[in-house]
Amino acid sequence: MTTTEQQISRHWDYANATLKALRDRGLRPTPELYHVWFVYFAEENPEILRVIDAVQASGDHLPEDTLLQLYYRYIFDRQAADFLQRGMEDFSELVENSDDCLTTARSGMKEYAELLGRSLKTLKKHENVGPVLSEVLEQTDEMKQTIENLHKRLDSYLNRVTLLQRELDETRERSYTDGLTRVSNRMYFEEQLSLLAAEYDSSETPEVFCVMMVDLDQFKAVNDQFGHRIGDEILVLIASMLKANIKGRDIVARYGGDEFAILLPQTPLLDAMNLAADMSKRIAAREIKAKSSGTSYGQMTISVGAAEYVANEGGAKLIDRADSALYRAKKDGRNRHFAAE
Repeated sequence: MTTTEQQISRHWDYANATLKALRDRGLRPTPELYHVWFVYFAEENPEILRVIDAVQASGDHLPEDTLLQLYYRYIFDRQAADFLQRGMEDFSELVENSDDCLTTARSGMKEYAELLGRSLKTLKKHENVGPVLSEVLEQTDEMKQTIENLHKRLDSYLNRVTLLQRELDETRERSYTDGLTRVSNRMYFEEQLSLLAAEYDSSETPEVFCVMMVDLDQFKAVNDQFGHRIGDEILVLIASMLKANIKGRDIVARYGGDEFAILLPQTPLLDAMNLAADMSKRIAAREIKAKSSGTSYGQMTISVGAAEYVANEGGAKLIDRADSALYRAKKDGRNRHFAAE
């Protein structure tokens, strides 16, 4: 079977599994719900995989609202942004080209009108020629006014394009940002990691880089004791502290739940471990207080696992190695930072 035939066969498998999932759960076969389940079976989006697997593992019912939230957060925003981006670029180019053409036409029309004016003075000496040329000149003036009006309309269109481009950029930024902590989300992190890995593997002089996986120690106990609102405040605080410790092209992302991932371009493992030690020390020394009441909830600690990229291992393997180091840190008593073996 050819590669194309294999791909078609896999897609039919995903489609059949998707229809079965919708039917078994009594869900409507709408395009949105179909798309979420198709992406799930195709394993195209890690966050959708994580959420659906977690709900199914708990034995809870997976409501339609949850699936729709997954669609609009992880599928629709990106597709719409990419589609609009292409359309906006094409439209902008069209308007700019049209404006250039009209500018040239306006300049030519002005020269033409001046020529007709000079000709009118010369030809007025001949009987009945003057009125005809006067009419031509009048029509030329009208054409100039028409072109001026078109220029105004095009200016208005360009202003609208600029506004839409700004809104599109904001939409794209939201699609890459975690809604709670306002750091990058997992999707953006994995995209950037894939780019770095590809650059490394294709370069004759690759630049070293690392990944750190960070987990909040005993966070579930904090949620259980103080409630999810306080838990969310702590996540926001820790995210801001992690972000305050990075620089340049470094990326902090919420990877899922109370786990964060940090991408460190141009950073060897030793420097990554020094950074992990500094982050751990700063966070452990910070007293956690509620924003509204100022109530103290004590200190929070983190466990960290770090790994340096190895040629051709790919982003997923790098994350697995950093995760293994993180597991060792937690198993060893938490509030530790370990490097991958």
